[in-house]
Amino acid sequence: MEYTVRSGDTLWRIAKRFFGTPEKWNVIAQDNNIARAQRLMVGDKLILRDVLLINREGDTGNMEAIPTSSDVPEHAPSLIPGRAFLFVIADEVNPLQAKVVRKVMVNPQMAARTAARLGRPVELMPDPSIFGIHPTGPESPVSMGRHVMNLKPSPFSSASTHPFGAPRFSGSSFWIDVDGARAAGATFHDTAAILSDLDRIAKKMRKPADVAKIEGFKELVRGDREILVRGSVPAGAIKGSGTMALTRGLQVVQVVGFVVTAVELAQATEKSIATRSAKPMAAEGIRQVGGWAMAWGGVKLGGAAGVALGVETGPGAILAGAAGALVGGFAGYLGFDWVADQVDPN
Repeated sequence: MEYTVRSGDTLWRIAKRFFGTPEKWNVIAQDNNIARAQRLMVGDKLILRDVLLINREGDTGNMEAIPTSSDVPEHAPSLIPGRAFLFVIADEVNPLQAKVVRKVMVNPQMAARTAARLGRPVELMPDPSIFGIHPTGPESPVSMGRHVMNLKPSPFSSASTHPFGAPRFSGSSFWIDVDGARAAGATFHDTAAILSDLDRIAKKMRKPADVAKIEGFKELVRGDREILVRGSVPAGAIKGSGTMALTRGLQVVQVVGFVVTAVELAQATEKSIATRSAKPMAAEGIRQVGGWAMAWGGVKLGGAAGVALGVETGPGAILAGAAGALVGGFAGYLGFDWVADQVDPN
């Protein structure tokens, strides 16, 4: 018998409908040379063995749709083709991880425009995502308040809790990973601490004009939502706008991967309930654990490969890690799929 694939069809549903049991999906796959990872397409023609038919509905493929609510829930092989590109691990799992933003003039064109607007030269700075952030005077006794009053050299570097940096300043935005910077020995001092130190300095002032000047600095600190970083921050804890955008894009892919994994585990659970066997759920668990574990390992291998090629930070490092996750995750899934098939064939 010839059957035309319709929307919503899977090998499991077709086998259930025509052969009386979804377990015979592999017979349809074998007779029609369908690989395990191949997706059924609407309009495809399938040959169904007449000797196995219990429900012959004709060969036009246009019969009235049969309700599927009573079908045995299946672990559909059709989800697997999308699996390859979903094994991506973004280098930041938590997009809400604490960050502060520092604006630095690293773009020559932007510096030229800013200089023309201000009427004075604007100094270009080293790219923090390559060279890190370093204070002008690591051992300087200058306090937080004195730093924001422009007393240099200072052990501090200014940043902001505004999402894209203090709007008052021109420059490229760089995001500092607070946990990564702290791990390297840097300390963070919030807006309230800066204001408190300015108050301390104001109490020592004798002239009203000097006190008023400090009040002006306090308004700027509040408006900038300024935060001070004491000590050096390594390049690995800093991302530019391109790297951040790439990371966020990979995180979207990663979330889709998590959703697909949840769907596949749910389908395996339903199959276990329908067949009264824990094997389908156990087998799918093996596949998913293998895929994601190898994806995490692939991040490290990809990163190591990037370092070997001279790519240690920036978008190149993120792509190297993502490529490693992709290859490692897909290889892990396929490898553990063989192990899982020994438990419950898919």
